[in-house]
Amino acid sequence: MTNSPMLTAISVLDSLIRAGMRHVVLSPGSRSAPLAYALAAAADAGVVVAHVRVDERTAGFTALGIAKATGSPVGLICTSGTAAGEYVPAVMEAYHTGVPLAIMTADRPASLRGTGANQTTVQPGMFSSFVRASADLVNYPEDEEGQQTEDFSACLSALTGRNSDWLADDIVVGPAHINICLPAPLTPSEREAQILPLWASKLAESIDFGAEAQALESQLNDVHYSPGELMFMGMHQMQNESQEPSESQPRTVILAADQAPAFAAEFASMTGLPLLAEPSSNVRDGVHSIAHYPQIIASELGGEIERVVLFGHPTLTRPVTELLARESVQVAIYAPTPASWYESGARSEIEISAPAKLYDFAMGAERTEGWTARWEQESERAQELFERSLAAYRSGRFGEEYVQPDNYRDRTAGRSLARWIWGQSAQEGRALVVGSSNLIRDLDFAAPVSEDSAPYPVYANRGLAGIDGTLATAIGISLAGYYPTGVAEEPVAGQAEPVTLLCGDLTFQHDIASLNLPVTELLPDVRVHVFDDAGGGIFTTLEHGDMAKNPQFTSAVDRFFTLAAAENRDLKAMVAGFGASPENPQAGIEVHIHTPFDLSVYRSDEEEN
Repeated sequence: MTNSPMLTAISVLDSLIRAGMRHVVLSPGSRSAPLAYALAAAADAGVVVAHVRVDERTAGFTALGIAKATGSPVGLICTSGTAAGEYVPAVMEAYHTGVPLAIMTADRPASLRGTGANQTTVQPGMFSSFVRASADLVNYPEDEEGQQTEDFSACLSALTGRNSDWLADDIVVGPAHINICLPAPLTPSEREAQILPLWASKLAESIDFGAEAQALESQLNDVHYSPGELMFMGMHQMQNESQEPSESQPRTVILAADQAPAFAAEFASMTGLPLLAEPSSNVRDGVHSIAHYPQIIASELGGEIERVVLFGHPTLTRPVTELLARESVQVAIYAPTPASWYESGARSEIEISAPAKLYDFAMGAERTEGWTARWEQESERAQELFERSLAAYRSGRFGEEYVQPDNYRDRTAGRSLARWIWGQSAQEGRALVVGSSNLIRDLDFAAPVSEDSAPYPVYANRGLAGIDGTLATAIGISLAGYYPTGVAEEPVAGQAEPVTLLCGDLTFQHDIASLNLPVTELLPDVRVHVFDDAGGGIFTTLEHGDMAKNPQFTSAVDRFFTLAAAENRDLKAMVAGFGASPENPQAGIEVHIHTPFDLSVYRSDEEEN
């Protein structure tokens, strides 16, 4: 017997909500209508927070941002056909960063596949390489539990990291694809219309929304350690209270990359070793943090490294990549749980899950006098040189200290803006999202490493390090501050998280449609700073910049790698078209455009201080 599509929609959403899904981003469509009606009932009852985005690509990255910030599954709902394909970039990023997206793609009946029926294709398996589990629900729920039930259960496990008995397991968390066949009728019957609010209110009674609100606040604002990490930290403190600090340290460095755990900073403190922290590691202000570490890695001092302890996913600089590839260097990856960014056994590094064993590895290299002090001295020297070029740029002395804003390879302007944004975000308590390409590397170069000087948290889409959906991701992170209450009279509480986005003009243009927020929707609190340097500058800092010096390839590099030939664009006009200018703060998004020669932001800041 074929199930009612409304029963299918209710069953799927009920299971996902009970598994912790509290936000759903929907894109309008007819085939997905049963899911939309069920979602509306759940949202009205205060069980979930619903968001609507017309463009599925924007919806995908909005959901990615919410899930990144909350750490909980976030749903996506779309109609059949090409709509589902628009999710692919966000799903790819989610797969490589372990972000739990519940991708619900509505489908026509399975009997229509291959017939050429309107808006019908083979949707099952379309994300197969980029999801941790998938289910093709052709007629769900089943009369007796079978393959569909088993596959859907696997999806719930992938989204939560828990098995069917609801116990934590060694499951890699990530996106799951739930393809849902929905035959006509696509609207609720009179009886189903009565059932919808009853179902939603009953579901609300089963959830402790007060406890969840407290957990969300902690997730958004606090650092977290595993029980094993807390035990090791306590034991280490007791064992070392009476010991004098050693003047020598092993030739080991701590490398904290994207999504590094907070334990990385504590580990560097306990070992007394140099901490090389990328901006989105969120431990940049840890003890022994080293500024300008890529340059030092490439120096004579960096050549003395014998061991590396790696936390998180390193993607930013070639010196780091080359360090990890050195045959003379032993590398251990801290892997207390299965990682999302690499397949176990695919890398040559040693995987260590226990903090005590990681400590033994770090301290096992040959010891040398003043190892960490030498790194800190080199860091200070490099910082002094940078401060000189920064001062020359901000005072308008172009051409001095190698400050040439019209030269792609001179990154002083980008670094100056990145440094200012970093400080402003920390001062104002705003989360920081950084686009890929040059600016996150500028931030890695320019952001200070002193304690209590960093914004928190810092986010970046470094799973595949693409520029796709950066604005939508920032909007999603901001929307994570809202939460359901379980009360129909006031179904949504909380407020938008204050977020600052720093990105380049090409990254911004690529996702500018995400400025299109429907007037019915919750507003974010996003401040966007766009560095407009004619785009594509990242390529000129690579080998393609050298090719541009050859007259044979100059025009090819300008046209195919940068936006130097696109002088007809007007970013401010584009922004004004969406009502997202600084003069319209009610829009929830304000956009500021900066150029390499624009010094007003720094001078006004100096006047205020």
